[in-house]
Amino acid sequence: MKRLVIAAVACAACCAWADDEFAPEGVKKVVLKIATVETPSTRAEKWDPPQVPPSAKAMPFSESDIQSASPEEALKMDRANRMTRFENNRMQAKLALQRYNDAMSHFKGMKAKLEGTAFGRQILMAMDKFAGSAGEFFDPDCIEFLHSMDAIGEQKAAELISGAKTAKDEEMVAPYFIKLIFDDPQTKTITGSVAGTEMTRTTVKIGLSYQVQDLATGKIVTARNLKKEKSERDCSDEKSLVVDAIDEILADAAKEINKHFVAKVKIKVIPLKKDKDFDADSASIEIDGASCDAGDEITLMKGRHTISVELEGYKQIGSVRFDVKKSGDIKIKVKKVEEKKSDEE
Repeated sequence: MKRLVIAAVACAACCAWADDEFAPEGVKKVVLKIATVETPSTRAEKWDPPQVPPSAKAMPFSESDIQSASPEEALKMDRANRMTRFENNRMQAKLALQRYNDAMSHFKGMKAKLEGTAFGRQILMAMDKFAGSAGEFFDPDCIEFLHSMDAIGEQKAAELISGAKTAKDEEMVAPYFIKLIFDDPQTKTITGSVAGTEMTRTTVKIGLSYQVQDLATGKIVTARNLKKEKSERDCSDEKSLVVDAIDEILADAAKEINKHFVAKVKIKVIPLKKDKDFDADSASIEIDGASCDAGDEITLMKGRHTISVELEGYKQIGSVRFDVKKSGDIKIKVKKVEEKKSDEE
């Protein structure tokens, strides 16, 4: 069966993905960027997948070191590890930028060829429509979709890829790409008679497989196969039905990709022992240095985050580092700190 291949370069804010498929500490946003589009009739020379970059520096502190340290020491160790990751990304930035530029050149060549075929134009129409409504499918707090091929869009993406620092944090980017493989649409029209009236029904079926691959390491972080079927009675515009089917299956893929990257969590502060005077709402909570309120739903990139709790008269128990792997509640226990009595007492 013929296949349609679309690849999209993406940038993950901060550091490269960790070995356990989840993002490292502090990752806040993913930027998706279209890189290349191919169809059976426009396929050109193969675009080689990324090679594994030069060896990165080892982290100065292991997970066991941080888990066994006090909250204060764990924060210092966490800061040292983040700086090392920052340096590793600086080392890979030049290579990543070159790969990005190669991908963009490939996209421009493929786009020109797509515009010369009927099915290619349908794909481009669906991609433009999808880009205009991407906010409905991607969580804007964590995912930004850059589809525009104008100079501003290219410059913004290139700056992200090159590893520029943001004004707020020393955040780096680690590019990776999304590959979308479409089956050619299967169109079927059935004609029949109902109560003496002749009617036709047109059905379009499209299959889509996607892979999200780390451009720095070549690792596939998630992949899935999707199917979409669109049917319309007395269809007057078969091309429009195909475009609608493509657009809807792209939306399904976006929702699944968003679900892979993003988690919605609530921080719940719980006392170690029953305490009738305990007031969780009075707790001050920070996630990766940003303040939030207990009980509020927060959108985070899945991965490791530093969560610290301060509450007068209480002390946080355990590590301040959490692996956020799914949506739900994050429970943090605190214990009461007894006041020291003076010598006179």
